[in-house]
Amino acid sequence: MTKIKQKKLETISYEGQTIHVGLDVHKKNWSVSLYLNDSFIRTFHQESNGQALLQHLQSHYPGGHYKACYEAGFCGFSIQRELSLLGIDCSVVNAADIPQTNKGMLSKTDAADSRRIGEAFAKQLVKPIYIPKQEIEADRNLIRYRKHVQDDLRAKKHKIKSSLFTMGLKIPLEHDKPYWTNNFITWLKALSIADSGNKLTIDLLIDDVLVLRKRLFTTNKEIRLLSQSERYKSTYTLLTSAPGIGLITAMTMITEIGDINRFDSFTKFNSFIGLCPSEFSSGERIHKGKMTKRNHKTIRALIIESAWIAKRNDPALTLKYHELLKTKTAKRAIVIIARKLLSRLFTVWKTKIEYEKGVLK
Repeated sequence: MTKIKQKKLETISYEGQTIHVGLDVHKKNWSVSLYLNDSFIRTFHQESNGQALLQHLQSHYPGGHYKACYEAGFCGFSIQRELSLLGIDCSVVNAADIPQTNKGMLSKTDAADSRRIGEAFAKQLVKPIYIPKQEIEADRNLIRYRKHVQDDLRAKKHKIKSSLFTMGLKIPLEHDKPYWTNNFITWLKALSIADSGNKLTIDLLIDDVLVLRKRLFTTNKEIRLLSQSERYKSTYTLLTSAPGIGLITAMTMITEIGDINRFDSFTKFNSFIGLCPSEFSSGERIHKGKMTKRNHKTIRALIIESAWIAKRNDPALTLKYHELLKTKTAKRAIVIIARKLLSRLFTVWKTKIEYEKGVLK
């Protein structure tokens, strides 16, 4: 018998090719758009599972280099970390940076969004955002939780005072202060309120305040311990050497910014924080407006708050502030002082040399 020679089948390989993946992510499913280098291939939907995406890519585009991208949102960096562990290079981008057309804004679908993300990523029209280390992100969550507790506590206190006014009950002058003393809480508990429903409402609100105060105290204690940990102590010491920079401001900056070396200049650092004016200039006409809307809301607010303290404790900032008051309002002057303070914090952090008061430049 003669042997029949079987022809060897050649399988396609994407060796040396890059498959760009634009993801529009949701809780239960993803819309996926694929680009070969920068040419569109197809769009499809799948379950929200990184392993399923990898299997599809390996099955249809074997040997390729897979690079994925999605907009920052509700899922944080969890998908990025999942895909990276599977061997897919994954980036996260700011949604505001993705190019958009008027037609796209009038007809918005998941498929269109994933294709828009994939195209911008494949053509390098968008820059990925910084992804912090997982342990730093976990510590950042603790700092952010504290702010939520503080906001809830402020809301409950406001609710108690507004409820008292609604009931026609006036707060004595000795207790009507911005901060709440134990004597004021004792006075609240002892209030004689005829209507049982109103009395119960006030009592429950007081309980809420006491629980939140205790939770805020516990959170502050944990953050203070965290600041003295090996991971943060040296940077924390540097930042708090500056006037006006305390525990919360320093730890917020450390955990939100992460690696200061990702900013190679103060201009870029300030652009991230947002203590710079918006600009609308054309030709010889230069117009600078209010502070940019693109900012890190929490850090910017903390730095401006710290500037009010710093301008009283640093002679150089005090002098500059009073010079600014000759031509500007107090609010505009303090923003400039805040920018100077931020510049000095950037230098302190970069050079690892503690803050020195009284230095003009």
